[in-house]
Amino acid sequence: MHAPPPIPPCATKSSRWKVPLIVIGVITGLLILFVIQVAFWVFSARDFEPTKSQKDSVITIDYAAEFFTINRESGTEEWSCERYIDGSIQIYYLYSDELTALDCTISVERNKSDALASYIAEWQTLKLANKISETEIVLEEVNEVFSWGDGSKFAFQVSDNSRNGFAFITRKGNKIYFVDAWGLLLETPDEISKFLTPKLELFDTESYLK
Repeated sequence: MHAPPPIPPCATKSSRWKVPLIVIGVITGLLILFVIQVAFWVFSARDFEPTKSQKDSVITIDYAAEFFTINRESGTEEWSCERYIDGSIQIYYLYSDELTALDCTISVERNKSDALASYIAEWQTLKLANKISETEIVLEEVNEVFSWGDGSKFAFQVSDNSRNGFAFITRKGNKIYFVDAWGLLLETPDEISKFLTPKLELFDTESYLK
């Protein structure tokens, strides 16, 4: 009869630490690689000049002035249009003064799955920004008030129990349309539709990835 095999020696302290250290090293390496990839993607962005029809699909303060009384001379406008290394683009517009802020962003991804991820991230970013702002703003989601596209969200922006703006986001295929308005209040479904629909129809028919 053969003797039983010897009992293996207990692992030393140094060997017990090897596995967790290897795991931590792998995770750290992956995080560094991810940060490098994101940084490369961001810094590889190139400015481009949007066409007239592309700019026409954006909600600007001049367009908003057709619905609201606004002193446009007291504020500032900013445009930023970038094309990324994967071919996706973003058109960003911002107007702000002491009482009013209007942000309209169009993002066009290479595929629907990327667009869905951007759609979710954009809305969550707005929620977080409102929570950490000097004046806490709550999003009162009322999606039944207005809906459009393959998926959308509409919310009134509330501060001190008073509505003082709205936010809207929609996805249509691989395109996302986002509006963040403060100091501009539309309350009825009819008012909201008349304000948003003309621009969304232009957005729907516009080809941005040329």
